[in-house]
Amino acid sequence: LFERNGTKYSLNWIPLGGFVRPAGEDDPDIPDGLAASSKTTRSIVLLAGPLMNVFIAFLAFLLAFRFASPDAERVLITDVTEGTPAHQVGVIPGDMVMTINNIPIDGFDRMVEVVTDNQGEEIDLELQRDGELITVVLVPRIEFPEGQGPIGVTLGYPVRSVGWVEATGMSLDSMRLQVDALIHLPGRLISGEATPEEARVSGLKGIHDMLSWASAIDRSSQRPFVTLNIIGVISLGLAIANLLPIPALDGGRLTFVALEAVFGKRISPQLQGYAHAVGFVILLALMVYFNIQDFVNPISLP
Repeated sequence: LFERNGTKYSLNWIPLGGFVRPAGEDDPDIPDGLAASSKTTRSIVLLAGPLMNVFIAFLAFLLAFRFASPDAERVLITDVTEGTPAHQVGVIPGDMVMTINNIPIDGFDRMVEVVTDNQGEEIDLELQRDGELITVVLVPRIEFPEGQGPIGVTLGYPVRSVGWVEATGMSLDSMRLQVDALIHLPGRLISGEATPEEARVSGLKGIHDMLSWASAIDRSSQRPFVTLNIIGVISLGLAIANLLPIPALDGGRLTFVALEAVFGKRISPQLQGYAHAVGFVILLALMVYFNIQDFVNPISLP
């Protein structure tokens, strides 16, 4: 498209993702090129991409917890189906469920348990609406259309206030848990604790399906908490995958730099080029396979 300060910016015919091609990427004979730079410079350049993925993951988790963190100890009515017991007694979206038959409601499970135990019988539903407490009386249905539930409401969590410091801690903790889960995944697969379906790699369609599922949940709860978390998980996963010691990936190139540091001698650029070419072909084949699998065997979502 254009060139600025010695850098060419281009748009490819198939614009899937982005890439950077430094001058002298694999040829140390090109002056001021990447391959001719010091080991430290090459390492910093190769780590830039994965570190940016880590930063995006941190930012996604941070925004999720700072502005959309759910209060899992409170239950919010996010939708009411017309003609159902809840609709008939005037329950509206935005009502907060406080008690049922004077039993405090501190989560989804508790509410489902109490409502189920009282199907076919009158219950007193105490709600908080616009700062005021109101009580309605209704009868949870024993039989009801699929997806409506006994009283005909969709439940969600209200957003709780989280400061920047607390949100930062929660973000870092989420990233730690994700990294720990990925590191231990091979062992869990071998031991049978995790199934191949749980550990499968997704292609573009799989990612689209997950984001669509998350978007549907977030529309119901009126906050992007799940979507931001999935973005964080995907970005962190990309960072870790890109650091694997596989030729053609940044991790593979870093491996060659590490070997050079250990043995004090650069591995032949020709050999490195062959290794990266083979790795690139294998990665393309895997990408095709994973994308086909997304259509043949779609990801199971809750």
